[in-house]
Amino acid sequence: MNKKITINEIAKSANVSKTTVSRFLNKKYENMSEATKTKIEETIKSYGYQPNRQAQTLKTNSSLTIGISVADLSNLYTSRLLKGISQAVLDTNYQLLIMDADNHIERELSNLQMLLNENVDGIILQPLSHLPAQYQLLTERNLPVIQVDRYVEPFTFPAVVSDNFQKSLEIADLIQAKSYEQVIVIANKISGISSRMNRFDGLSNALFDTSIAVTLIEIDLDDAWQTHLTSLIQKNIRSAIFALNGQVLWEVVRYLQTKHIQYPDDVGLIGYDDDNFADLIQPGISVIKQEPLQIGQSAADQLLSNLQNNAPLSIENMRIPATIELRESI
Repeated sequence: MNKKITINEIAKSANVSKTTVSRFLNKKYENMSEATKTKIEETIKSYGYQPNRQAQTLKTNSSLTIGISVADLSNLYTSRLLKGISQAVLDTNYQLLIMDADNHIERELSNLQMLLNENVDGIILQPLSHLPAQYQLLTERNLPVIQVDRYVEPFTFPAVVSDNFQKSLEIADLIQAKSYEQVIVIANKISGISSRMNRFDGLSNALFDTSIAVTLIEIDLDDAWQTHLTSLIQKNIRSAIFALNGQVLWEVVRYLQTKHIQYPDDVGLIGYDDDNFADLIQPGISVIKQEPLQIGQSAADQLLSNLQNNAPLSIENMRIPATIELRESI
């Protein structure tokens, strides 16, 4: 059909008002019967009607876009997080504008400013810093913001995260039950990243009054961490490694294999795994399995509820439980 169909023609064919069709297109279904919704939907499909996005934006004073700022787009956790967000907005009129900070604070600030310049209706943020001052440009705008995976302190925006501290408490219990004498924590930079700080604090706090030593090794660009790790493992004490995210876990596995260090014989091993590969190698690796799909979807659902229904955003921290999957590595 070459002729461009208008909203007036959709309304006439469905035998409803233009206002009713407009409300349907904007997902405002209050006081609209299921029969009316079905009739409009079937009419739109039969005509192959596509709403004029620019006209909708002008009329509603809304860009119908949600901005997303992530720490590292190459991370598999982030891919699943974004999948959850996209699933939540799939049946809405909203489009996603995704920005990658690539783990650089300056780039994150530039990306956020760009999202504001694009007049996005709301932002989902995976912050690189835990300091509220870093995000003053967001607090100065009356714009709904929801954090995912991490959060600033004190809470400035609502957040949807894993139960990191609680899971590390459970790992500490496991370490004690398995009679390990030392835990070597391997992580990217911890300072400023709430998820990593909570994981380390949960473990170290739980083991503080025990005889079990806790040593933190932060992975840098050089290989010094590998030498440090080897020296600790070679001590004549029963040791376990706790990798604080999936990327670090596989860096550790790769290094142990190159040095012919066997787990669980030479060292115990447990870590976070968000790509579901830990059960594909032998011996199987014990992991904490997060729910990035659910985290992303929950955050997007909250933001959409605010944007579509004016539902208030309460400043709180929603924790999505992770699962410990025990295998032969520890």
